[in-house]
Amino acid sequence: MVTRRVAALLLRVAVRRWPAELRADLAREWAAELHELARTGRRWGMLRFAASLAARRAATPLTGRAGSRRLGRTAGVLLLAPPACVAVLVLAGAVMALTHGWLEMRVPWAAAAQLPTWSALTALLGTALALGVTRAARRTVRVGALPTALGVLLPIAATVTATLALLAARGESRVWETVPGLLLWLALLTAALWTAGALARRGRVRLAWSAGLLGALVAADAAVVLAVVTSIPATAPVADGLPPDAVDRISAPLWLFTCWTDSSFGLPRPTGWERFLITDRVLVEPMFHLACTPYALAYAIAAARPAPAAVPGPEPVPAPA
Repeated sequence: MVTRRVAALLLRVAVRRWPAELRADLAREWAAELHELARTGRRWGMLRFAASLAARRAATPLTGRAGSRRLGRTAGVLLLAPPACVAVLVLAGAVMALTHGWLEMRVPWAAAAQLPTWSALTALLGTALALGVTRAARRTVRVGALPTALGVLLPIAATVTATLALLAARGESRVWETVPGLLLWLALLTAALWTAGALARRGRVRLAWSAGLLGALVAADAAVVLAVVTSIPATAPVADGLPPDAVDRISAPLWLFTCWTDSSFGLPRPTGWERFLITDRVLVEPMFHLACTPYALAYAIAAARPAPAAVPGPEPVPAPA
């Protein structure tokens, strides 16, 4: 038992010399090796193993098996999450279409429920994705708030570019007109994630969530406003007694919520015709913002939170005979 305690002490000394984000993984890996040496009765092997780790110079954060695993996990999470958001959007839309097909022959409000249903399903599935990302983010590489924000947003930008290119190749019209709004959204969301990550890094997690959600909402709203302003005029002539194909700018702050709910919230603007024009021109982008925001904020905040410095000691084992 004395040999085991000395080895455990040396192991704790060795672990503390490594960066905080790697300590938990290294402690588990080395404790398992120490346990195996103790189980087989190799007392001097335990001491040599623990002493060599205590005397070894700590490597850089991304070297060694534990660091490589963290780097691979980080790349996997950041690269796979944006396509998963696209899948969330498609799945929610498919369920919405099936639900509408079932309701339209039964209730008169089936058409009005389409956008709220799509939004609710997208938010629900996006939140589920964010929960998985949060768990994974605790085992990824920890860097500064700005590099984390850029690491989240660059794969999203790559996914958006690939999706737009695919739609353009299939002959979809007006695809590239969405680019200015998407670029504005990415820029403002980067600032929101940077702010949230910086606050979480100081331990102010609740404030980080509040600031991040507010910033992400402003980013999505500004992107929708830009998309509507650049594609639908503020005034237009009246033809054949029909409403003009125009949208009054006074209701601009509500356009994002109009895209999510197809509602004017009891206000005179936007009118029913304006809501039709807005949702006809800007429909998929607000849903994509809704799908991406939960995971992006969850990763930025979870990855920025300080890693626990305490290292659990090895579990006691029976003394070798």
